[in-house]
Amino acid sequence: MSDPTETVLAGLPLEHPLFNAAGTAKTVAEVERLARSAVSAVTVGSITSAPRDGNAGEVFTARDAYAVNALGMPNRGAAFYREALPEMAAITRDAGKPLIVSVAGFSPEEYGELTALSASSGADLVELNLGCPNVWNDGTQHRIASFDPELVARSVASAVEASGGVPVGAKLSPLSDPTLLAEVAAALVDSGVRFVVSCNTFPNGLALRPDGRSAIDVEYGGVSGSAMKPIALGQVGQLRRLLPAGIDLVGAGGVRRGGDIDDFRHAGAVAVGAATLFWTSGEDPRCFGDLLSDWVA
Repeated sequence: MSDPTETVLAGLPLEHPLFNAAGTAKTVAEVERLARSAVSAVTVGSITSAPRDGNAGEVFTARDAYAVNALGMPNRGAAFYREALPEMAAITRDAGKPLIVSVAGFSPEEYGELTALSASSGADLVELNLGCPNVWNDGTQHRIASFDPELVARSVASAVEASGGVPVGAKLSPLSDPTLLAEVAAALVDSGVRFVVSCNTFPNGLALRPDGRSAIDVEYGGVSGSAMKPIALGQVGQLRRLLPAGIDLVGAGGVRRGGDIDDFRHAGAVAVGAATLFWTSGEDPRCFGDLLSDWVA
């Protein structure tokens, strides 16, 4: 009988199916903390070509059944990660864990450049963040790539060509229109992508303070947490039917308890990522061990 904890993602063996989702590690110190935790792989990023301060003011709020965030992808940019990623990769390998690097370009060419940087610097997997809804400049919200099948196809093609053989995956927004979901899936079928992460936060959510003002200073943000679980499960289930078996799925959205891991695996995911759990625990990496213990109990 096979070990139920065994996991293979894009040909890469993992000790078990749980790892941190993008957004929870940006620095060497944060990678070190996660490498010592129970996660089976460490995800870094998302990283962008230019450094980003992220959005100003209040960028995260949590409620009983959901959270809203508009972090804006704060990171130190490609020049920093060109130097830091080899050290991050060495740290995770010493801990027996692969390194996943999440990259976010603002054009297909940037996705290729950031993938090449990550692959040459020690990434075991590269995740293309095609679904971040929280990027604002000068009061204007950037377009979300996931909702444009042609842009998805061009971004993935650029990344796969630049990857040097390192497996590339795509992280998608939740796509509530089934026709659009099928079109995006069709763009991925023969793209060379090895895995799909579903899903990113639900765009343009609003959480209010008691006085009626937005709890997020840029007003709208991505919805995550428990409320996202049925949405993410539905995305995974549909994508599993639309994509060939050679493209693995990672479930993300509302992973808080051991039963959530089982549910995503039943829907067709081979692994799961968690971020809101980490943030609402005060960024305590022990939350991953607690979740994993609940799953195997």
